[in-house]
Amino acid sequence: MAQSIVWRIVRYVFAAYYLYVGIYLALSLLGAVPPLHLKLSSASASFQEALAKTGFVDPALAAIYAVSAIALFFERTAPLGVVLLAPVMVIIFLTDTLLDTAWIWGTLHSVTLAALAWHYRSAYKPLWSYGAAVSQS
Repeated sequence: MAQSIVWRIVRYVFAAYYLYVGIYLALSLLGAVPPLHLKLSSASASFQEALAKTGFVDPALAAIYAVSAIALFFERTAPLGVVLLAPVMVIIFLTDTLLDTAWIWGTLHSVTLAALAWHYRSAYKPLWSYGAAVSQS
């Protein structure tokens, strides 16, 4: 029981953070709030600027953050939230470790997502056993 509460707290905190980030990013794109000015290395700042100049990456990130966070809030859809956030997390991890000095944050977020993925590993079993199930029917 206590372990279930710990997993629920981790999931809720992680979801709340990414819901906040998604909403804040969306509001900053709409001009309702000022954009965050993080201390970034020049390489990371150039990368972030290039992504922003595409015109679609930041809105897509805002949507992915918000949708995956909402999915993480519910036990039934939490595995979907993990899957939606995974590609973004790879980019966050690589950016924070290779282009910037925020490797602690990138690693912490990646480890948390990996732990959630491990916790919900049984939800992904049909992905690995799909071929066997089709051939049996």
